[in-house]
Amino acid sequence: MIFRRFLLLFLILALTACASVPRLSKRALNEAEQQFLHSNYTEAARHFTALSAQASSNMRTELRLRAAASMAKANLIPQARETLSDVEIQKDNHHQIFLYHLSEAHLALAERRPDDVFTYLKQPPPRKTKKLYRAEYHKLRADAFTMQGNRLETARELVLREKYLTDHDTITHNQRAIWDALATMSTRALQQLRTARPPNTLSGWMHLVQIAKSFQLDPVKLKKELQRWKKYYPKHPVSNEILTGLSTRSMDDVSHPSHIALLLPLTSKFASAAEAVRDGFLAAYYSTGGHEVESIKIYDVGDDPYSVIDVYDQAISDGAQFVVGPLDKEAVSRLMDEEPLPIPTLALNYAVEDNESPNNLYQFGLSPEEEARQVAERTWLDGYVNAAVIVPAGPWGERVYQAFKQRWELMGGQIVTTQDYDPTKSDFSVTLRNLLDIDDSQRRYRKVSATLKVQVKYTPRRRKDIDFIFLAAFPKQARAIRPQLKFFHAADVPVYATSHIFTGNLNQEKDRDMDDMIFGDMPWVLAETTAHRSLRTDIEKDISNAGNSFQRLYALGIDAFSILGALRPLRSYSYERYDGETGSLSLDAQQRVHRQLTWVKFRSGQPTSLDRQ
Repeated sequence: MIFRRFLLLFLILALTACASVPRLSKRALNEAEQQFLHSNYTEAARHFTALSAQASSNMRTELRLRAAASMAKANLIPQARETLSDVEIQKDNHHQIFLYHLSEAHLALAERRPDDVFTYLKQPPPRKTKKLYRAEYHKLRADAFTMQGNRLETARELVLREKYLTDHDTITHNQRAIWDALATMSTRALQQLRTARPPNTLSGWMHLVQIAKSFQLDPVKLKKELQRWKKYYPKHPVSNEILTGLSTRSMDDVSHPSHIALLLPLTSKFASAAEAVRDGFLAAYYSTGGHEVESIKIYDVGDDPYSVIDVYDQAISDGAQFVVGPLDKEAVSRLMDEEPLPIPTLALNYAVEDNESPNNLYQFGLSPEEEARQVAERTWLDGYVNAAVIVPAGPWGERVYQAFKQRWELMGGQIVTTQDYDPTKSDFSVTLRNLLDIDDSQRRYRKVSATLKVQVKYTPRRRKDIDFIFLAAFPKQARAIRPQLKFFHAADVPVYATSHIFTGNLNQEKDRDMDDMIFGDMPWVLAETTAHRSLRTDIEKDISNAGNSFQRLYALGIDAFSILGALRPLRSYSYERYDGETGSLSLDAQQRVHRQLTWVKFRSGQPTSLDRQ
């Protein structure tokens, strides 16, 4: 009897305890994880936090850890840290420890500390870890490798991630990310680094991307190589969408137009630049043997950007099927106003206003603003927050500054100080003293000396809130500014620049003054310092005087011809890239061609590659 009463009392207490902590539904937990999976991180954080208030002790810890991870992904860094600091982890609970490391890795990634991501994720997930957490583990590692510029390891982690994905859209996105990571590598690197034998999945991806890049403009050979690839990798997980996109291409998709009109300002202040573009365009044409193209007719648009419409109409009347040009920004803007354009047109610059392009207009150029935006992206990935900016006074410097500023601040960076300089001078000490607050340091010294009435030992100090310097300059100015920065105690501050600091010709004696400066440039110019030789090896002896004087514009001319056959695939497939002489080229939704720069650092007066393959 006593035993029965004791048992009854125990059951009542147990039921009461259960009633006091509502049982969490799997549906609610799944909804929170789905919000996280589909990048609704703020909503996921709210869900996990609300659920944790209802949960038992163990489950509360796990939900708080998921809330912290969501906050980190939503860039709510202080909230994520506060949430993590309140969590008590059981030392013998491997699942909680793993989720804690995931959350810390999310925070490290948000703060651009990739090395710390690998520290937290050094150990693989525990044996019974859910698939979605295993997928998250590999995605974090992939993002950290991307931040370090290690594209091959990015792809490797994404391949491992896919084993734990079940959602079709997520798998599709993951495969495009694999392709993007590998497509930025050269065909030579893809071949040399493909060490695992078939049917290894990563090797299969590397081989497939290599085939796509090598035979991008030759559909017949592309199909043959794809058939061979399928025999080597019969069970490869690549989607039918990607394989179909490659195998169904025809010569019509990649053929050059038969009659091309080239519109350039050959009698204007841009005449030398126009000649370099023309010579590069023709060099690319002759290098192909000219089998597809029956005629290239060159038109002079002169100095007046408003004359471009008349010249454009004349080219069409003469039978042009494709127009390449004009080169001047104002002339491109005039074309933008003509809608619709009757035939496809590849402008060799970008319009002044960033408006939507007419259907038949593509824009491709060597934009200093685009380079400035890529400097912002590179420095952000390198983990910096506070920027100092030095630009030349005048419209060019202002355009470069505004492009950098807009992209930098959009990503969350801060510009702590900005100075412009007179590019006609060689002494930039006043500009750099102001930039680094050297004068403020000296004022403090004089004040202390006057107060103490003694001579105080003094070393000038610069401001300490600068993570890096963005420099917009040409070689003459850059060679003077870098040593002067060292003189003002800023030798340890990284300096990033656009391609304009490099002449394009090796001069180690003069360029040694720019050692440790980092900049992005194109493969054509860096051919002597990288493995990228391609067309340059074949036509080096025939490069014109204009081509040697204006190397980058000569390369623009080469790519302007070569990319004509790639425009349709670039437009049809968002993951497609074209490896050109000016960079790895892609096309955005507004039909603007984007160049991915090659990053280098001056060492002993010579540009040396920074990008990992």
